[in-house]
Amino acid sequence: MTEQIRLRIDSELVEEAHEVCREIGITPTAAVSMFFAQMVKLRGLPFRPSDFPVLDEYGVTLAQATAAEDSALAEFAFAPRRGGVQSGGYEPDTSIDNDRL
Repeated sequence: MTEQIRLRIDSELVEEAHEVCREIGITPTAAVSMFFAQMVKLRGLPFRPSDFPVLDEYGVTLAQATAAEDSALAEFAFAPRRGGVQSGGYEPDTSIDNDRL
């Protein structure tokens, strides 16, 4: 059984949320249902209200987080399709006898 609810939410926020839902392939109804399910499961909000909760949690600035993200994306862009991301000086462990596995 479902129930229809009416909420007052800033129209710009609604538009942006609809766009995010389209980008990740879910409906706004599914997004709100997931939010409600997590809220009930946790008996509270499924996040800590803050301007940048993850940044607060890890003690980094927005600039540091952005730089780290840019670095990671650049690393992935140049990584070979197979074998994962290469980092400076990485050599695979060849001491493992694959025939015994």
